[in-house]
Amino acid sequence: MTKIGIITGSNRDEAQSERIGHYAREQVSALYPNLSTDFFSLRELNVPLWQEEKWDKDSEMSEQWAPISKRLADCDGFVVVCPEWAGMAPAHLKNFLLMCDAGEVAHKPGMLIGVSSGMGGAYPIAELHMSGTKNNFLMWLPDHMIFRNVKDLFTSPEPTELDESLTQRLHYSLTFLVEMAEAMGPVREKCQDLKSYKNGM
Repeated sequence: MTKIGIITGSNRDEAQSERIGHYAREQVSALYPNLSTDFFSLRELNVPLWQEEKWDKDSEMSEQWAPISKRLADCDGFVVVCPEWAGMAPAHLKNFLLMCDAGEVAHKPGMLIGVSSGMGGAYPIAELHMSGTKNNFLMWLPDHMIFRNVKDLFTSPEPTELDESLTQRLHYSLTFLVEMAEAMGPVREKCQDLKSYKNGM
């Protein structure tokens, strides 16, 4: 069964990115009733700050990361919801992606959703496209979304015209994600060689 992981990049209580992550989870489950999902909230996960001891399999850091790594490895694709903090992706989200250096997310599709309380949200998308995948080999889909003025979205008892428009676009992007997740499994099995090529260039 295909499994999609939802990763929300805020550690704030009542974070908008977490709310949007749950909305994305609801929508992908509605589109694909037989799909399974897992939810990775960086507010709840105790992710250590990366250090070289991560490479020591017997270190406390490796043991702490192991359960998260296993959950990620069980997923076939990811939705990553990234808030914009001072025009940047949060440091703990970048750290989370840095921790994924053991093939957990390698050559699996990822869909980016930017979240902004105002009219921003583009810089974190560009930042993660540029530097969020080198040694984890996560494959960002070219089709991302940005939810601007996010506090006003998906909150009305009756969906607004903008809510409906964004949900339709979200469905389009999630469909690509799930189909890519299913298609990439055989490709990984045939081509992936992380022993020989552990690090990106």
